[in-house]
Amino acid sequence: MTRGRVVSAVLAFCALAAPFLFPWAYAALLAFLLALAEPLAGIACGIIADALYYAPGASHVPYGTLLGFAGSLIAYLVRRFVKTRIIGG
Repeated sequence: MTRGRVVSAVLAFCALAAPFLFPWAYAALLAFLLALAEPLAGIACGIIADALYYAPGASHVPYGTLLGFAGSLIAYLVRRFVKTRIIGG
């Protein structure tokens, strides 16, 4: 494994474990940072947060998944823009 893949794997582990260990703001930050490397990771972290904090009757809207989708979309667009600027010259 290259160094970049190891860093990505460690970040993935930390981001997916963050909802169990840290407040939601830190978990969201780690999920966004991971989404810059792996675009669908934000959605996965949102689903984990929704499953972890699910309370019957509290809300019918999965806010974690929606925020994860929004973060993944933003991270994908940022990543695409940066790749275009760096590679395109």
